[in-house]
Amino acid sequence: MDDRLYFDTINSVVRQIPAGSVMSYGQVANLAGCTARVAGWAMANVSEDDVPWHRVVGSDGYLRIGRRSVALKELQQRLLREEGVTFRTDDRVDMARHQVDGS
Repeated sequence: MDDRLYFDTINSVVRQIPAGSVMSYGQVANLAGCTARVAGWAMANVSEDDVPWHRVVGSDGYLRIGRRSVALKELQQRLLREEGVTFRTDDRVDMARHQVDGS
């Protein structure tokens, strides 16, 4: 199946993540029936304004987008902080406080 066919499902899952919460790429992928890599690709190519891409992070709280762009990492961090998401001293999302299970 073409990975792009998963994008609508992935975007639907991500739209359901509440403000102030995060999910990992793996969680999103599990709910969408694809791989974490496909979920990451979908978030890197979000074209719809209503998809809160910033709420998807690495399973360890790391902002993976930082590998692509420091500016995008800073944007993601700012958007998350504006929603009340806190970060540990190692600059990772406090997953124990903010990760939702998506069920």
